[in-house]
Amino acid sequence: MESPDKPNWYEKDVKSINADAQKLLERYSGFKPAEILPHVLSLRDEAFRVYHYPSIGQMRFLSINLPHIPFYNRVIERLRTNPSTSFLDAGCCFGQELRSLIDQGISGKQLFGCDLEPVFIDLGYQLFRDKERLEATFATGDLAAEDTKFAESQLSRTMSGKIDIIFASSLFHVWDYDTQIRAAINLVRLCRDKPDVMIVGRQMGSRLGGHYQMHGVKDEALHYRHNVETLKGFWRDIEAATQTRWKFEASFFEDEAVEQTKKALPVDDNIAMICWCATRL
Repeated sequence: MESPDKPNWYEKDVKSINADAQKLLERYSGFKPAEILPHVLSLRDEAFRVYHYPSIGQMRFLSINLPHIPFYNRVIERLRTNPSTSFLDAGCCFGQELRSLIDQGISGKQLFGCDLEPVFIDLGYQLFRDKERLEATFATGDLAAEDTKFAESQLSRTMSGKIDIIFASSLFHVWDYDTQIRAAINLVRLCRDKPDVMIVGRQMGSRLGGHYQMHGVKDEALHYRHNVETLKGFWRDIEAATQTRWKFEASFFEDEAVEQTKKALPVDDNIAMICWCATRL
């Protein structure tokens, strides 16, 4: 029988971590190869005690996803050519995407991260052993909070109106449709009020867009899985709510996360990863 705090999709017999994270921890953090796996597993278990996210239990919290999406070259070019360009990893968890950007030569002063729980930010410092040298800015807050509560949050007070590019990876699919709307409106509030700001996302979707039971975190809850057409409609709702206009692109793509995600879900052949980019006009 499985322990109640270790679901059957929780990876117990972990022999290695993904190659990108291994190289980053060696190069950026200075770990010896043999030190990495026990260090990572200890912090993974600590994080899982806070939230039973499949991405943590299945070791996907180490995935560096930004370089693998179609819009990556636009993002990295803007960050490299203009040192005043700011980048937010929304729902950053351990902040591996930010450390990867620094490893590619981006200044930490350009980088921001936010999460609901400060423990994930603290665990990120422990994972990468860089609290004394990392220049990125972190804040906590609930992206899905109602207007007044969001405005009062540390996140809003730190970042509102300051961000040029937002990356929302494995974020929106944790919410139902209406909650996704609130979160997207709040992300727009964090952006500079000017053309060419970008909000880029990747998440679990479905070829049959709609609400589904959310297994693995809160089984009684529903979350919304988008396809390309529902995402386009979703962003039209954001345009109306914020009185802004955006160019919107979206597509399904192949990702190893799909196979891991399916382990935590009932069989559903329509599950697919979807990525998107909204650029302010």
